[in-house]
Amino acid sequence: MKKVFVIGFALIFVVSLAIVAVAAEEMYSLKGPVVSVDAAAKTVTVHSVEGVTSAADNRWKGNVTFVTNDMTKISMKKEKKTFNDLKEGQNLKVKFHEKDGKSVAVEIAIMSEKKAK
Repeated sequence: MKKVFVIGFALIFVVSLAIVAVAAEEMYSLKGPVVSVDAAAKTVTVHSVEGVTSAADNRWKGNVTFVTNDMTKISMKKEKKTFNDLKEGQNLKVKFHEKDGKSVAVEIAIMSEKKAK
């Protein structure tokens, strides 16, 4: 009986790992300055200068618009920030994945404050 329990538990564990692996989405990362912020749409557009090189069609070159949501983590030097802290001209590092053809920001690190003009 104990052997059946152990085998059953092991089988459930392996199946759950397989489900997590299939559900996991490929993550990407890029860096660049903020071109625009749309508060109504909760999007930020970044001019890609460094990062993703694996896309065959180079879809992340130039300006890339990221969708944000309540799960997007925004920070600067380990300090928690909000969407409202994003400003044009700031340099960002964005970790993201694709969902339904959109680039969804998972983490946004503000690398520098907006430069004075």
